Amino acid sequence: RDAETALHPSCTCAMGTGPLAVTDPASLRVHGVSGLRVVDASAMPYVTNGNIYAPVMMLAEKAADLIMGIAPLAAEPIPFYRHQSETATG
Repeated sequence: RDAETALHPSCTCAMGTGPLAVTDPASLRVHGVSGLRVVDASAMPYVTNGNIYAPVMMLAEKAADLIMGIAPLAAEPIPFYRHQSETATG
């Protein structure tokens, strides 16, 4: 009769390419519906482990670039720390 969640609502229009995916990860367009994109936490394929604010802002920035036709920057091979690893990994 009632429901409650401890997590922020997300993933109801999950992006992906599988049969349960709702939005296209390359364009954020809704599969089978012309002229509609989802640009909020509902497009996330998985619930985040932390606060949802930063991932939503990143999704919105990416969507804005997609809509405006701005090409993404080239990937940078930056080393990063991995727990229980002896060296940084890139």
